[in-house]
Amino acid sequence: MNLHRHLPAFLVSAVVATAALGQTPAPAAPATPDPNVPKHACVKPGEVPGNLSSDLQKRAWQKEYVAYTDCLKRFIADQKALADPHLKAFNATVDEYNEGVKKYNEAIEKARGN
Repeated sequence: MNLHRHLPAFLVSAVVATAALGQTPAPAAPATPDPNVPKHACVKPGEVPGNLSSDLQKRAWQKEYVAYTDCLKRFIADQKALADPHLKAFNATVDEYNEGVKKYNEAIEKARGN
C-alpha cells in the first residue's frame, strides 16, 4: 500500500473531522448566578419627587441620583479593568488558533496539489 497516494484523502478527512469537532455548542448558562461574581454596592435613589415636592427635596433626590450613577460608572470601570487582561489573553488565543487552522488548511491544499 502506497501511503503517499492516500495522504491527500487522509488530510481532507482530518480537516473535515477537525471542522466538525470545532463546532461544539456553547455550554448552557448556569441556572443560578455565581456567588463569587461581585455585585455593586451602589444605593439606588428612591422615587422621583413629584411636582408638589419642594425644591429642596428635588435637589436632594438629584444629588442621590448623581451619586448613584457615579458609583455605577466607577464599578463598571473597575470591573472592566479587571476583565481586560483576560479579554486580551482570550483574543490572543483565538488569533493563534485561527492562524494555526489557516496554516493547516494551506498545508492540506498544498499537499493536494491545488
